[in-house]
Order: sequence, then structure tokens, then C-alpha cells
Amino acid sequence: MKIIALNASTLPVYCRELAIVLLDVLADGSLPGYQQSISREEAESAFYRLRDALSKQETLIWIARDESGVMGYARLDLCADADGLNRAEIKGVMVHRRARRLGAGKKLIQAVEEAASQARRGLLYLDVQAGTRAESFWRAVGYRCLGEMPDYVCSGDGYCHSAVIYYKRLFAMNPYPRAVAS
Repeated sequence: MKIIALNASTLPVYCRELAIVLLDVLADGSLPGYQQSISREEAESAFYRLRDALSKQETLIWIARDESGVMGYARLDLCADADGLNRAEIKGVMVHRRARRLGAGKKLIQAVEEAASQARRGLLYLDVQAGTRAESFWRAVGYRCLGEMPDYVCSGDGYCHSAVIYYKRLFAMNPYPRAVAS
């Protein structure tokens, strides 16, 4: 298995396979409450639209790949707010059913955390729908639960569901040191 960082030029090559991973995760019920009925073309288009953010280095994407193709992916959005230059949001880690429990998710998280450190982002966070299997994964890779937020995920079925916020502090930093009076 290889972990490969994508860029704006390589993303289009993998949009179809990324869409297949997303549709597989939706089909197996790993994301209850999320829109389950999107087409492959809609999923491909959603990935393709990330090209601009990739080219601006606002979003980073990695794929886990083996001889059969893309088995999973991870996405990290770097906060561009002046008061948020120390943090980044994990927008997704998804692994196809055929590749689960083989370490792809953990290797993708390692790539995310290494890149976040290199970008001087010491705080990573994400939201996960409450009560899903994803919660145990995030705890297993060292993320801490901040708490539950009601009605955070509004789904295609017309209902809103609670989400749990997880975070991991990679390192502490003060990007805005105070001037020291002499």
C-alpha cells in the first residue's frame, strides 16, 4: 500500500476512483444521515471541484493505493483565518470496505499529521456523526472527544443529527508572540 499526496494536476486522474470509495462508504451505512443517493458523476464532480483549493494549498488530499487502485483517502483543510493559523480541519478519512482493517486509515492519518506539522498546524479537529463506528477509530488514533453538538449534521432524509467534535494537539505553538518590553 502506498500513500500518495495529490495536487491540482493529479487529482483529476483519481476523481473516478475517489468517487467509488465515497459511494462505497455511503452504501455500507458508515455515514448514517448523510445523503445516500448521489450519483457517481456527482461524486466525481465534488472531488474535481477541489482542484482550486488544492492549487492554493488550502486543501490537502492523500490517497491510499494498492495494486487494485484507490482504497481510501484523507482530506485536510488548512484554516486561513488570521486567528486560526495554528489549526486545520480533517474533512474526511474514508476507506473502501475491501480495504478496511488493513491499516490504510492509520497510514492516511499519519500523512495528515505529518503534513499538518510541516504546515505549522499544531491543532487538528473534525466532526463525526454521534454514535457511528468512526468514533472508535478516532479515539484509537489518539484523538480526544471535545463534546457533542446537537443538530449539527442535516441529512438528505430531512433530519438533523448530533455530531461529536474530536481534536488532537500535535504540538503547542504561539504563532503571535507578544513583543517583550525592554
